[in-house]
Amino acid sequence: MKITKVTTHLLTTRWTDDPFFPQALHSTAILRIETDAGIDGLGESTWGYFAPDAVPAMVDYFRPVLLGRDPLDLTAIARALTDDSVWWARSGAGKSVISGLELALWDLKGKALGVPVYQLLGGKVRDAIPVYASGGPSLWPMEQTVRKIEHYAKLGYRAVKLSTGFYELPPPSQLGHQVRMKAVPCAHAAKLERLTHLFTLLRREFGADIDLAIDGHQGGVPNPIPVSEAVAIAEALAPFRLRFYEEPLAYTNLDGYVELRNRSQVPIAGGESLCGLDQFHKLIAVGGVHLIQPDIGFVGGLQETVRIVHHAEASNLSTAIHTGASMGPSLAASWHLAAASHSVDWLEHVQAASTIQRDIMTDPFVVQDGQVGLPVSPGLGVKLTPELLEKFRFVPSSGERT
Repeated sequence: MKITKVTTHLLTTRWTDDPFFPQALHSTAILRIETDAGIDGLGESTWGYFAPDAVPAMVDYFRPVLLGRDPLDLTAIARALTDDSVWWARSGAGKSVISGLELALWDLKGKALGVPVYQLLGGKVRDAIPVYASGGPSLWPMEQTVRKIEHYAKLGYRAVKLSTGFYELPPPSQLGHQVRMKAVPCAHAAKLERLTHLFTLLRREFGADIDLAIDGHQGGVPNPIPVSEAVAIAEALAPFRLRFYEEPLAYTNLDGYVELRNRSQVPIAGGESLCGLDQFHKLIAVGGVHLIQPDIGFVGGLQETVRIVHHAEASNLSTAIHTGASMGPSLAASWHLAAASHSVDWLEHVQAASTIQRDIMTDPFVVQDGQVGLPVSPGLGVKLTPELLEKFRFVPSSGERT
């Protein structure tokens, strides 16, 4: 069997499945690898979420590395992709495109062998996986956030992640090319009081039946907060027994992560913006987090994520797989990895993107009592038909920006 064709498919959709999430346009890049045996594989690059227009040229660069090779030689091909682009793709956009191509090889291999990808990872270690609803912003007024949690609870979620900042959703009539939430400004002391009041309301309403987490979103912002502010947030939220505090600081502030982890009673999490084992090693080695959050479509692919998860296990750290930008293959790959790993505590799910995920994924991702069962289809369990390409016709320059 030989690889005969490599194609980039750019898709755009409006995330309308969550009334408490911004109803904005989002795009993704799905990469297809075809063979002379009539078997193909689909992968997803997270870079397509941010700069979809740039992905096809990078795929074109990698095409000569792939054509003519046996796709079952997955490890050798992934290494060849990395070696061929060592000058420019060791992290960031290039690494994310390699991720999508590598996921397509996993999908293809599973289909060729007639087994789900988790079987290629050693087989299942569980029959259900804990899922948390990635709820995006904490809404203002905060009573809306209470209704948001009620919404997720009715859908079967038993864990929800909010943000440390408060935002006002735009009215439904404002559904232009991009939808911008309005941040609600406040002084540091007022922010701490508002967060304390919000989580008091949530615990009063839901008791201990809902797990809660918070996201600082500091991994990719121009002016991240200092460690002193993150420590204060962690101290304010400690009484509410949160599962984790995600991306509290910039990843360049490793000393700050160490200080925060040592002082926080809330478990510290991070890693969605990191690429490769080498970048995760630095965060893990200094003892900066309790929980790692690799994004399979960005970090380097499934095999690289397995290496990172095993490295974290050696330091007694668990994993919450990040899937915030995934609209199909990357979420499916995360699902398979969670099925085959003891140390994956959580699988993130953005319910707002359910329509496109449901159309592309062949196994139903149904949350019941806070968990999702296992996929059963060969490969990753994904499809992309001409009808879906038409339904999710690409809108140029539709990537998300800060």
